[in-house]
Amino acid sequence: MPQPTIIKSQLIVSNHIPAGQSKELKWLMLYVCIAYHYKVIFCGLFGKVLGYTWICNTMIHGVTANHWFEQLVYVPILWYVLYRMIEVVFGPHENEVLVKAVQTKKVLALFFATLYIYASGIHFANTIEIYSRVHLDISSGPLYDQIYWVDEVLSHWIQFFFYFLFFAWLIVYDRLDRIHGSHVATFTGLLHGLERAVGVIEGDNPYSALVFGSWILIACVIRWKKHEKDFARVWKDFFFRHGLSFGISMPIGIFSYYVTFNGFVQPSTLGDSAWKVVVFGAGFILIGFTLAIAIDYFLSGKSKTVK
Repeated sequence: MPQPTIIKSQLIVSNHIPAGQSKELKWLMLYVCIAYHYKVIFCGLFGKVLGYTWICNTMIHGVTANHWFEQLVYVPILWYVLYRMIEVVFGPHENEVLVKAVQTKKVLALFFATLYIYASGIHFANTIEIYSRVHLDISSGPLYDQIYWVDEVLSHWIQFFFYFLFFAWLIVYDRLDRIHGSHVATFTGLLHGLERAVGVIEGDNPYSALVFGSWILIACVIRWKKHEKDFARVWKDFFFRHGLSFGISMPIGIFSYYVTFNGFVQPSTLGDSAWKVVVFGAGFILIGFTLAIAIDYFLSGKSKTVK
């Protein structure tokens, strides 16, 4: 009778264990921080500034190509990316078995990511409804106003609430001492702050996002405490660097945008001036990353290159 195979496994009783998937995490984070800027680059720069309006404004079955691309390409890939980030943070990895406490945290992370994607679906479905009524010359009335509220208010509140909660959750519960790619973490944190700053302004919710965004900084404080309040140690940590850069740059980005454009003007309404958002974003990242490198040099006592 064949003997049962014995599989060596390691019971994970906490998240205080470095994971080996840091390289993948960097690429996943880059997608999260960069991919949504297709709207600024393609719809804004190529579509409105250079005159290739068909890129984002072509109507397909009553809905713009931009919205179809967002729901059929960008959002499905984003869901996979968020799922992979959860797998990297919580595992299980090779020869690991997760205890119930870690499994619960992982399930909650999946729930937060799902609610964010769900809210994106609400936004898309109601956008189709609004487009259909506009084509019928219906742009007012109790039903239209209700649908518009669900589309532009409720869906955005759900999106931003669970988006910031999701990333705060990863910052708090990622395994400690993930030290690979420190400058990449700073760079993606700045990109993340810019992406959310422009995104919440486009979503007409900059003030609520400032409240939700404070969770990122709170999560960084909790992570610092988990590193035994050793700043030299936590400063090397990927999620701490990313979260701190993200949490600080987003409110600065919102304020800078307000000053630059004389208010919270939605990028989609700028028309031929949309190129200014591209210049604003490039300048913001250049200045922010230069300052971040200088601060890192001061704190760590040596200069590093992006890994």
